[in-house]
Amino acid sequence: MTDAEPADTPVRTRRPWGWRRLALIWLMARGIVFGIWAYFGLTTQYDVLYYWHRTNLMWTGTPLSQTLVEYPTPVVWFFSIPYWIAGQSRPGFVVAFIVMMLLLDILFAVALWRAGGSRRTFAVMFWIIFTFVMGPTTYMRFDLVPAILGGLAVIALYSNRRAISGGLVGLGAALKLWPALLWPATLGGTWRSRGRSLLGALVVGGGLAVAALVAGGWTRLISPLRWQSDRGLQIESLWATPLMLIRGFAPDRYTVEVSQWQAFEITGAGAGPMLMASTVATAVGYLALVGVYVSWLRRSDRTVVDAGLLMVLVVTVIIVTNKTFSPQYMMWLGGPLAALLVAAGRAPKEQQAPVWRDLRHLTYWVLGLTLATQLVYPVLYEPLIHLGGWMPVATAVLVLRNVGMACFTVWLSLLVRRTLRRGQDNRAARRRSQRTASR
Repeated sequence: MTDAEPADTPVRTRRPWGWRRLALIWLMARGIVFGIWAYFGLTTQYDVLYYWHRTNLMWTGTPLSQTLVEYPTPVVWFFSIPYWIAGQSRPGFVVAFIVMMLLLDILFAVALWRAGGSRRTFAVMFWIIFTFVMGPTTYMRFDLVPAILGGLAVIALYSNRRAISGGLVGLGAALKLWPALLWPATLGGTWRSRGRSLLGALVVGGGLAVAALVAGGWTRLISPLRWQSDRGLQIESLWATPLMLIRGFAPDRYTVEVSQWQAFEITGAGAGPMLMASTVATAVGYLALVGVYVSWLRRSDRTVVDAGLLMVLVVTVIIVTNKTFSPQYMMWLGGPLAALLVAAGRAPKEQQAPVWRDLRHLTYWVLGLTLATQLVYPVLYEPLIHLGGWMPVATAVLVLRNVGMACFTVWLSLLVRRTLRRGQDNRAARRRSQRTASR
């Protein structure tokens, strides 16, 4: 306050953004994404065309047991929606698929806004920017669906709709498998609420698994697991980083080509040991997650903020320990993290751990890594796989992104540990204060 200001001058505060301004920003961001995609002709629609091709084969005679075996069976049913909306047309399928993804995108943004809380504007803006830096990949893969389902599961927890939360995770697992690892995070509260979460997951996820078994048989049911286990070392994975770095200086020492698993994989000296290292890391990472979950579930002071943060950690561990790292994997982080921001804004002050500064840093990490991922694919992917003048730059971006992912995982693990410990210490201090006051 200056000397010229009267003592009773009210302090001006920033008005929170309304939904109209956020809607305008959403439209502008999407317009820029599709404008850049169209101008540069980025070839990211190949996957959508592949979805149409395989779905069309099924509806024209190919058995379900031989259709899209790399994905869970319910995915085929999901792709059938735009297939029939488009009247089986290939160009129409592409348009219908993109429109479906856009609708899911904006519906999730609306859900974040309607969830309320003091941080809902920040959460919606994060989602808008996150999908913007993710680029056209957001709408050319169906990984947006399980990502949003994970975020909605966190939002449902705050409304104490445990059965819905469990059902959303079960639906995500039926479509992409990995969301099954998020389910323990929905088990906060009383035994009764845990039972509702279990019931929701079993009814939705279990029901779809039974339907898939009846429709496609046992071999088709487990085919995604077999497909994943048989894959080689994908060039974008963290475990291929040393090999890709060496290849940047000596391209002739390694071979990069499309494998039968429809991914660019690297072969050459050291590929076998790095593949084994990724397998060991996956086992160790999953065991560590089990330990974190067990420790968290043994406590009586679990919060929705804890649950959301654990989901972000689970997704991160899944990504960094995997022998594959497709660009759409980054989508998996966006939904739970956006919902975590909403949850943090709705939590009572005594439950606001981690502190907001840590959550802001978490969003900056994710946005930076997601932008780097878009640079790797699709912007620099051509020189990365086929060499050329830009190959050193593409390799450098990939290496920096993967090193950043490794550092982010360590930082996030420490944040989760510190958060859970801080929450426990705060509640212990409150209990001591209550005992002292009662004397």
